[in-house]
Amino acid sequence: MKRVILVIISLFLVTGCWSNREIDDSALVHGVGIDKSNEKLRFSVEIINPGGENIGQEGGQNESKGAQSIVLEETSNTMLEAARKLIKYTKRRLDFGHTEAWIISEKLAKEDFVRKLDLIRRDQMLRLNSHIFITVDNPLDILNTPTFYEELVSLELASSLDQTQFISKFAPITVREFFKFLEGPVSNTYIPMIYITEESNQKVTAIHGTAVINKNRMVGKLNPLETAGLNVLLNNIEGGSMEVSINEDEKEDEKEDEKVSLEISNLTTKTTPKLAGNQLEVTIEIKVEGILADNITSHKVNETFLKEIEKSISKKVKHDVHSTIQKLQELKTDITEIGPKTHRKYPKQWQSIREEWNDIFANANVSIDVDTNITHQGLIDENIHRNNKPHNNPYRISK
Repeated sequence: MKRVILVIISLFLVTGCWSNREIDDSALVHGVGIDKSNEKLRFSVEIINPGGENIGQEGGQNESKGAQSIVLEETSNTMLEAARKLIKYTKRRLDFGHTEAWIISEKLAKEDFVRKLDLIRRDQMLRLNSHIFITVDNPLDILNTPTFYEELVSLELASSLDQTQFISKFAPITVREFFKFLEGPVSNTYIPMIYITEESNQKVTAIHGTAVINKNRMVGKLNPLETAGLNVLLNNIEGGSMEVSINEDEKEDEKEDEKVSLEISNLTTKTTPKLAGNQLEVTIEIKVEGILADNITSHKVNETFLKEIEKSISKKVKHDVHSTIQKLQELKTDITEIGPKTHRKYPKQWQSIREEWNDIFANANVSIDVDTNITHQGLIDENIHRNNKPHNNPYRISK
């Protein structure tokens, strides 16, 4: 009897999902572009072509990728309606469960575009860990751009963000994080920007800068250095490098190519707000640890020189963060940790100032303190330079 019961239970456990669909009945969408066309949406999709055969549709085939995908476009009032219209081309229902990238045109982003993305979080089929971008170009052109490593543009864009630990000038964000910011105490957020450029006579995509979102629309941009400052403010730095000039205070005619770079191993930011009525003062304490990577100078690496490098790095970090704060204050948009920290520290006062928070942030007094510590100087003390002095070359070959 026990065996019969176990068999019956096992049958229930191995049953499939009631809503499952066969892959052969679906068109797998990996990338989506959304643009504005008059008062409607121009909806483009990058669909994987399992057979890899030449589709032969003019303007819709990414030939540079060996016919691994096809890009289709349709104009409609809503995303769902556009997806249904595309079935006449795909002959199958579109499946967005594998979507890696959502690409929004800047023209659309400058309007109240967030409402048009409601389906992304409402439909259980759509994945919230996909990435979102804004582009000055046509999203259709982005999806048709040649790739380096991946067979699909959307996969390459998503995988490129895994490398942000090596480049502090990227500010990636997933769809889940995007909506989380918008539903937080300060309903502002940011989105990385991409554009099409030409390298070696070939078009490629490049991530460059960050779009600033306020009241569900794009209100401005941060350049790469300001994006790096934003990452510091958000405590998002996992790695990267930083280059500084050691003699940047000297006169231009006396300046030589005296540069060093630091490989960042750890960077932490502590934000402390102090609110008195509508007056806000913020203290930002930044600690940087890193390894000396490049020494393109004639200086011998010693304690005095390392202190000079640490001072220069601290000065640069402070400048970048200050530039970011200044830009965001000009845009009257807080996308830093200042708002959430103030909300947690002053929960009662927050209710009365929430609606005017961006104005309070724009007039805040912000002080920045940076402490840099070089934890390793590398394997040698000096660069190659002889200065006309006898030199003991360990690589000398006797004749």
